[in-house]
Amino acid sequence: MNCFSTKNEQDIFLQTLIDKSDIKQRRPRKENATQRQNAFQFYVLKQTDKVKVCKNTFISLYGITEARVRRLCDLLNEGKSPIDKRGCHPKANTVPPEICQKIHEHILCFPRKKTHYAGKDIDYLDAQLDVKKMHSMFNEQYPDLDVKYKFYLKYFNENFTLRFGRPQVDTCITCEELSTKIKQSNLSENAKRSVVAQLMIHKRRAKKFYNKISSVQDLCKEQDDVAAITFDFMQNLPLPHIPIQNIFYLRQLWVHCFGIKDLKTGKSTFYMYHEGIANKGANEVCSMLMHNIKNNIGPNIKYLYLFSDGCPGQNKNNTMLRFMLALTDSKRFEKVYQYFPTRGHSFLPNDRDFGVLKKNDRKHDRIYVPGEYIDLVSNSSSTFTVVELKTEDVLEFKKWWPNLYKKTCLSTESYGKKVPKDQKKSFAPSTYMSFQYDSDRKGTIIAEEYIDGLIKHSFSLIKKITTSISLPSNKAYDLKVPINKKKNR
Repeated sequence: MNCFSTKNEQDIFLQTLIDKSDIKQRRPRKENATQRQNAFQFYVLKQTDKVKVCKNTFISLYGITEARVRRLCDLLNEGKSPIDKRGCHPKANTVPPEICQKIHEHILCFPRKKTHYAGKDIDYLDAQLDVKKMHSMFNEQYPDLDVKYKFYLKYFNENFTLRFGRPQVDTCITCEELSTKIKQSNLSENAKRSVVAQLMIHKRRAKKFYNKISSVQDLCKEQDDVAAITFDFMQNLPLPHIPIQNIFYLRQLWVHCFGIKDLKTGKSTFYMYHEGIANKGANEVCSMLMHNIKNNIGPNIKYLYLFSDGCPGQNKNNTMLRFMLALTDSKRFEKVYQYFPTRGHSFLPNDRDFGVLKKNDRKHDRIYVPGEYIDLVSNSSSTFTVVELKTEDVLEFKKWWPNLYKKTCLSTESYGKKVPKDQKKSFAPSTYMSFQYDSDRKGTIIAEEYIDGLIKHSFSLIKKITTSISLPSNKAYDLKVPINKKKNR
């Protein structure tokens, strides 16, 4: 019997050793007693010959049960071959796959949000939801389906890795104010509709920044002469970083970490230095960007896109804009595009990198010198590169640009006596969300109040059209930046 791989093969073999014949003599039975229809003879194989044996011997020799023999005899009596049907019948409490598909689609229909400050993507459902509420909504949508909460919960846990309530970090004050107004009971319907419309417009404008990042990423993959970078400062890192309670009350030395992410290659460069090396101003940001462009962006790149938050002291100021303008005026790039997000909606791809660093930082309970932070960042990912910034690497950009460019002027569109005074537009970086620099329009910045807006303003900021543009070479600091004396104790 061991030579057969399946039970069907065993049953067919056993059935060939059973013969059916008519009953020759019937004994008198009681009334209503079941009469046997046929008699059965049993055989065993002895080499190639069949040897007739009794039923008990047949059962004993082949090691089978009497019930199995009875089943084979009944099938032989009906003229059927034995077929193993074990496991073919679904359990009584099994939920059909059609219902499971509806549960799956129902869970997918809920909107999700992704966390931003984490090393991996985590999807979150609304904080006001839970599995019990979702199951209740499912029963309301499909009242004819009897799906128990226990099964719905089991399916949710086994097929999804969703969480409820995305951690709210750096929320937008405009969103909070408008959302609070909508919930006020004393607000009239017309006023409420107006607030809802304002909130909708605000969110659409904020979303344009992220849509622009996504579209530029695709453009970088399609065209070889296009590059894009995002940049931001990480939260200051304390030094020393040790688990002693008294350190919390003492003045610590801060280590700065400036991240630049290349959207074309997916690689990130981190510039690290402590506060005794340099500050966190426009000179430092422009110097690090200039170093990154020289070393990581090839000469074949003609179109550069930049994304950052609108911090006025670092990214969105006259010094930064003149540096970008000089990149096109000096013919390094044909066009440069710079975009800033709506305040409160300034999540950047760099924040994901910072999340990876924070996760790795939690594994190190003692850090005493800046070099340990540099090693930590380098070992966090194979796509991370660390550059240790030195004082002599910071160039003087703040004093460089006033010799070449004006501080402000009226836009070309609002210049002239025919334009009313209240419609004249003067150059102020804080009022615009995107800037465009073109090598064909030397010294001119094209500004938009909203990303991809219909209205554009052109500002000619160069002092002399014939002036040759060169980037600064003077150092910003003659000596190292002095550390606060109170931190030297």
